[in-house]
Amino acid sequence: MASIYKRGDTWWIKYYFNGKTVRESLKTTNKRVAQREKQAREAKLLDPYRDAIQERNPAVNVFWARYLAYAYDHLRESTVEIQTLFWKQLMQFTGAQRLGDIRQEDVEAFKKWKKDKGAADQSVNNALKDIQAIYNRAKKLGLYTGGNPAQGVARFRLPKKMPEFHTEEELSRLLKVASSRGGHVAWVVLLGGWAGLRKMEIVNARWEWFDFDSRKPLISVKGFPGFVIKDSEERAIPMSRRIHEALYPQRKEEGYLFESDRPSEGKSRYRFDPKKALVGALREAGLTAQDPFQRLRHTFGSLHAQKGVSIFKVSKWMGHSSVKVTERHYAGLQAYDPEIDSF
Repeated sequence: MASIYKRGDTWWIKYYFNGKTVRESLKTTNKRVAQREKQAREAKLLDPYRDAIQERNPAVNVFWARYLAYAYDHLRESTVEIQTLFWKQLMQFTGAQRLGDIRQEDVEAFKKWKKDKGAADQSVNNALKDIQAIYNRAKKLGLYTGGNPAQGVARFRLPKKMPEFHTEEELSRLLKVASSRGGHVAWVVLLGGWAGLRKMEIVNARWEWFDFDSRKPLISVKGFPGFVIKDSEERAIPMSRRIHEALYPQRKEEGYLFESDRPSEGKSRYRFDPKKALVGALREAGLTAQDPFQRLRHTFGSLHAQKGVSIFKVSKWMGHSSVKVTERHYAGLQAYDPEIDSF
């Protein structure tokens, strides 16, 4: 009855209603979300009175319990913790009893309150983004039928900041130092600088992700119970020769690349944390240790952009939610270089 298809990175739906073709953006890059929206739309088309229900405006505490049940199944634990903090701040500020009690002017006042309390512009923007996302999810879950009070609240304009990254020579020097220090810090450098993996992806990397034997070896970043990929987007990254040479001799059929020797999970959200070892290697190599994992990831994106790789490919490899994110960081670095395989 309905079909979904992609335009760029976004999923759209097509269906017929009253003899006319209707095409609408589903405003998601996640195929599973798009398929659920398709099923809901088909159900509504079969029974147009299905959604003719009374207005839903749940009590805040009832809603939040339902939302957390969803969030812990679909979002990273760190994301849920941050959203919970912002949500509690909003509820304490407004004193709302029900979701519909909060209006756009309340969110505007909350924005000013956070700013006056000394919150950075980026932090305020993150709070507004999460509040808007929570209300959107409340509507999609069918728990709430009112408006979204964060919709239309302007965010602070942030200065454009180019990503900071290592040069190709610096990255090679870092790998040489990391390899000489023993342990698996060299693998951390490889996965960050030559595959663009996030820190959370590096520490949770599994041997099942690595296809060494294909004509074109790949790293397939996939979620699994206890680990959710940011934006829930699985992706495949071409495996560099350096990664293949380093990991292939020690390959396993399954399991984590990095075994954790921690007796318990503790308070850290990382099953093990290689930051100390990475910082040591950076300092020995004479490089900055600021934002070590993010800088490695930016190096991957920047060097590929400089070598003329399509910005769309870089976006897919890095798992960005939209190619616009990639363009914002790396489009200005693009230049054609036929020696693309040298990296």
